[in-house]
Amino acid sequence: MMRGAPGKAMLRYAMGRLAWLVPMLFGVSLVIFLVLHLIPGDPARMAAGPDASEEDVQQIRANYGLDRPLATQYAVYMGKVLRGDLGDSFTTMSPVREGIARTLPATLELTTAALLLAILAGVPLGVFAASRPGSAADSALTALAVVGISLPGFFLGLLLMLLFAANLGWVPPTGRGTWRQLVLPALTLGLPYVATFARLTRASMLDVLSEDYIRTARAKGLSRRNVVYKHALRNAAIPLVTTFGMDFGRLLGGAVIVETVFAWPGMGRFLVDAIMARDFYVVQGTILVFAAIVVLVNLAADLVNGLVDPRIQFS
Repeated sequence: MMRGAPGKAMLRYAMGRLAWLVPMLFGVSLVIFLVLHLIPGDPARMAAGPDASEEDVQQIRANYGLDRPLATQYAVYMGKVLRGDLGDSFTTMSPVREGIARTLPATLELTTAALLLAILAGVPLGVFAASRPGSAADSALTALAVVGISLPGFFLGLLLMLLFAANLGWVPPTGRGTWRQLVLPALTLGLPYVATFARLTRASMLDVLSEDYIRTARAKGLSRRNVVYKHALRNAAIPLVTTFGMDFGRLLGGAVIVETVFAWPGMGRFLVDAIMARDFYVVQGTILVFAAIVVLVNLAADLVNGLVDPRIQFS
């Protein structure tokens, strides 16, 4: 963020950031396109099936333009993208944007639930630890946070599935449709971020609580609750919002793993299935949408920081 006048400056800043979305997505599409073509295997043969004749495979290559030079293939694909066409799936023959429209709500539902868990649990735990530095509770929360951050998503998911679904039978192990089916995927995706938010909140609160204006507020006789939640937490929230924006891409990456483990019908599982089938257009389209979401979330985080802290201005 940069210094400048508020109001119109914030709008200009947002429009400038959005303008960078186009070259960023261009770069992402180019990298993914080249990587996919470096992976061994023939997508046309995989789409045709093991019993297809060579003529059928050649026909699929011609239909999808896979027999053209790479530069031509990329130029044709980007021309379609600029018109809002992400291509057709090799395996289902349906438009990629229809598959994304079908699976994106499930991913947004999962990531929203995980973020709510991280905020509603991680921030209060961090405030509690910061208000009692050096105590047994502070040490315990710090140790648990390290464990939570260190556990791989797939391992945590399998542990939760084994305990709460297989042994206790409290919730279904897979699928989507009811809130009970959301519990295990949201816990798996959100618990590491509970730990991250708790540690970051604790560190930010400790820094803020040592500031002169906090000591002044205490000297005026304000209650501990008012000092912590009304004065300290607002300034301590700025690094939280920044970290949320920076880590949102990692959250979407975790969603890919979690959706695969729990058979959650979101974009992450859609992407994994497409990678296994070497479905070029689906892989490129889903990654482009993921990249656009990350950029927009980072922009929103910057704007929220400007609203939380009036000292932050835009140009």
